[in-house]
Amino acid sequence: MKKLFSNVWFNLLFMLSLTLAALIFALYDSFETVITTIVNLQLHELLIIMFWGFIPYFLWGSVLTVLGRTIMPKFKLSQGIVNAYVGGFMSGITPSSTGGQVAQTLAYRKSGMKASQGAGLVWMDFFFFQFTFIITAFVLYIIFLGTFRNLAINVVFAISLAANSALVVLLWIMIQFPRLYHRIVRWSIMLLHKLKFVKNKEKILEDWNSTITHFTNAIAVSNNAPVFWKVTGLYFLRHIAYFSTPFAIGQLLGLPIAWTDYWPMLALANFISCANTFVPLPGSSGATESLFVVVFSTVIGKSAAASTMILWRFANFYVPLLVGGYFFVNIRHINPLKPIQTEDLLKPGEDDANGD
Repeated sequence: MKKLFSNVWFNLLFMLSLTLAALIFALYDSFETVITTIVNLQLHELLIIMFWGFIPYFLWGSVLTVLGRTIMPKFKLSQGIVNAYVGGFMSGITPSSTGGQVAQTLAYRKSGMKASQGAGLVWMDFFFFQFTFIITAFVLYIIFLGTFRNLAINVVFAISLAANSALVVLLWIMIQFPRLYHRIVRWSIMLLHKLKFVKNKEKILEDWNSTITHFTNAIAVSNNAPVFWKVTGLYFLRHIAYFSTPFAIGQLLGLPIAWTDYWPMLALANFISCANTFVPLPGSSGATESLFVVVFSTVIGKSAAASTMILWRFANFYVPLLVGGYFFVNIRHINPLKPIQTEDLLKPGEDDANGD
């Protein structure tokens, strides 16, 4: 079974199956209404939705470009955008997004960096993402969802915020107090080993020590004030653009939503991203679609939520997945017609292995 789940094509098929199941749930009592709404969409409106899905990746690519130029001053924006799509692709087809950072490290390596430099920048990117994500989530939760009359949403949102906040604190400790972080991680892994949750503790400890080394190599980036504020600002814009997608789609579909609904819908989109932290499935498929319909039904109704979800997922996940897959196949020179294992995608090639 483990070998089966390591197959890229099986993961993609599994992901599509989960999505189909979620669509059946979303459409079982509103199929005609949803299909009519989507079919009546004009071509230029569909192109606008697709372009909106590109904006977060453009901003993410800009972040990766700013970080990349701290090591390679001539690092191009196009390389940063490709890196973002490659990371999005591997995150989308691996459980819990575990392959994204490794793939981005390989993409940085293809740009001429050492593997250790690329890994360090990817970890810093992850820190900036989590840092700005948590701030955005707290603001939206306190101002807009704190008074939202849905106990389940408030409770799950609060738990998700706590879990993501703990991760940010851990990353901050990694930056400021690496020795303390090493002790915390070692103690945690040893405890999990004693409780029989992990087996090969030495291998896990070795991987974490490697992570600390890569992260330490990029700490200077966080102390560079111009880079810090550029990256932070770009990430806030990326979050706003991504979370604004459901509202923008609703406007194009002509749904009965007003501008006063903008911030609540932004908060609900943020809530879905927070809740997906607990979904260990490729692309959080199935759970994401179902949760979107359930949550947004409380504001715009089930059929409108289902219509919005289909276009939102199309623009923000499936189109970027195809684009990212194209870029990844090209930079790794992979034959997509042959059986592919996820672990093979993440292994460095000969030219990658030559650089440290």
